[in-house]
Amino acid sequence: MTMPAQGSRMARRAEQTASRRRRVRRATVALAAVLAIVLAVVAVKALSGGGATKTKIDAKTRTQRTVLFQVKGGDGTAIASALLAEDDPSHTGAVILLPPQVLVNVPGGGSTALGKALAVGSPNRSRTALEDLLRVTVDASWVLDAPTFQRLVDAEGGVQATVDVPVISGRSVVLNPGSARLSGQQAQLFMTYLAPGEEEQVRLARLQAVLDAVLQALPADIATLVGGLGQGSVLTAKLPQLVAVLKALKSQTASSDVQYRSLPVVKVDAGNDEVRFRLDRDAAQQLVDELLAQSVPPGARTEGNRVLVLNGVGTPGLGESVRAKLVPAGFVYVGSRNADAFNQCCTQVLVKDATAAGGALGARVAQALGVPVSSVKSSDQIGTIADVVVIVGKDFHAGK
Repeated sequence: MTMPAQGSRMARRAEQTASRRRRVRRATVALAAVLAIVLAVVAVKALSGGGATKTKIDAKTRTQRTVLFQVKGGDGTAIASALLAEDDPSHTGAVILLPPQVLVNVPGGGSTALGKALAVGSPNRSRTALEDLLRVTVDASWVLDAPTFQRLVDAEGGVQATVDVPVISGRSVVLNPGSARLSGQQAQLFMTYLAPGEEEQVRLARLQAVLDAVLQALPADIATLVGGLGQGSVLTAKLPQLVAVLKALKSQTASSDVQYRSLPVVKVDAGNDEVRFRLDRDAAQQLVDELLAQSVPPGARTEGNRVLVLNGVGTPGLGESVRAKLVPAGFVYVGSRNADAFNQCCTQVLVKDATAAGGALGARVAQALGVPVSSVKSSDQIGTIADVVVIVGKDFHAGK
């Protein structure tokens, strides 16, 4: 028998080893290609909002309309505020009475009292501050200066109300207790009056009495009355929208289908003689569920989508511009403040961790703001107030 040559056997073994190595390399390359495809799909879904982490959803059809009504004093602050809401198909309405001392965060303006928010910018800033406070959609703002409010009441022929205490101006009693028809000046004095030792809720009850009477006394031709008030009336929507709300509330008031509620608040120590309140979050959510559920926007109740904005370039009102992109994308805007310095060249989107979920959340925020996904970074300095912190740089453009 002829034995195989030793060299031939070694050659075959070398060829088998080389073949195994080639197969391993091909499998490794294939696995890497599959992994790359998977990662690409995940990135696309993160940017488009797809999958289980989607935050931007289609807005449901709303039948409720809301208007922030405010009366402005001589110093530019709001001396009376109420959120008007009506749902015409269900024939129900609501009026939320708002204490002027409740703390709100004005987009681009920081924390202040709701009454003072009206003095730091356009009525829209008070409106958006209330939106962020209650996490509901407020469609428009209607502001009357004090003389114009008085003219509105006088044009209705005065309003009927029950005065509960002697109303004193200076050293004189200008209104005695009992049922009375109040002129515009008297109605304003009564709805803003607080006797010594009384709590703020008592003043809100008087505001309720006046607003209820004003709604009942509206004429059939609301458009002519409201449209003729002049420059002392500022409306951020078109007149027919306000007229529709007032007309519905007038009808619902007549049938006792309007609910009046005071905003639930908790008194806080301001460190001085000023009265300040913070929102009672749990009670406020219950109020919203009962009266304003139709106006809760997509994303308002979603966990893990709160965004804090830091102004890294010093542009006034930048927080308002950023908010205008975040809220429609389904994020909750929790406020804005200045960054430590104003030399931020590129926007940074900071998330709490470097996980896939954190990266996807940051990518959605970046997409909403129109900045590169490469701006997303993880940070352990975010804290508990927000889930994402955006440090706005010079690359952010409000109009993009």
